[in-house]
Amino acid sequence: MQPTMDDLSTISHEDVLAEAEKRTGRVLDRDRAHYSKYNGTAGFRTSAGTWVRLAWVRPGAFSAQSWTGLEASVAIEGVPRPNWFAGSMWHDEGRGVVWRVDEMSLAAAPALSPAGTVDRDPGLTDAWWADLRTALENLALHETSRVCVQQGHLSRRIGEVYGDQVDTTVAEWTCAHGDVGYANLTAAPLTLLDWEDWGLAPAGWDAACLWSASLSVPALAARVLNEFADVLNTRTGQLSRLMLCANVARAYRRTGKAGPLTGAMEAAASDLLASLS
Repeated sequence: MQPTMDDLSTISHEDVLAEAEKRTGRVLDRDRAHYSKYNGTAGFRTSAGTWVRLAWVRPGAFSAQSWTGLEASVAIEGVPRPNWFAGSMWHDEGRGVVWRVDEMSLAAAPALSPAGTVDRDPGLTDAWWADLRTALENLALHETSRVCVQQGHLSRRIGEVYGDQVDTTVAEWTCAHGDVGYANLTAAPLTLLDWEDWGLAPAGWDAACLWSASLSVPALAARVLNEFADVLNTRTGQLSRLMLCANVARAYRRTGKAGPLTGAMEAAASDLLASLS
């Protein structure tokens, strides 16, 4: 494996962990660390029974939106999520990055899938689905100036792949988590993880993301469509799903490599375009 900052497990970083322990006052459980292979983050259980998240950013690529998401989420009510306690940042001149370490409560159950998608039905109960509906409904009512998905971005993505076949104007915007997939959801008790990028998005965006993450299991995707029909079957919900289809199609065109969702997304896009036209 090629060493890269995008996967901290491939590089030497004991000095960073030592600094994180100094700033949090906690001992990190290195034996059960969780490293992302893609975005340079890592998570650790601590000596106090809490969770510490480590992340970095290049100074020139700093995004106030994602860098302040955790502490901003403290204002959200009625949504099961980790409680954020404190955070600290420091400049690492040698690596040319700014590190951030955050301590929060530890979720009572692990994420449903480390990959975000699933290849089999996780067997979630009716009560779990009801809790998720309530959580997303409560979140949608939260007022915020943060923006998760922009109109211009949605229109560009859909236009790049499907041209001007449909009017991409979004009529309804609500507060959303922004990345509701199985890597950010736990089984009972339900907890929504990773609050870095939440903000305003097309109504039904979170349900659309979960639908996308479920397409490898047709019965599960159908369950999502049924549970969230009130938002996914609206024009705004259909536009949200079409943008997610466009993202997959765009990646396929760029790389020439079909992913596990490419075929299902192509079929879904055809139906959505017919409905939206």
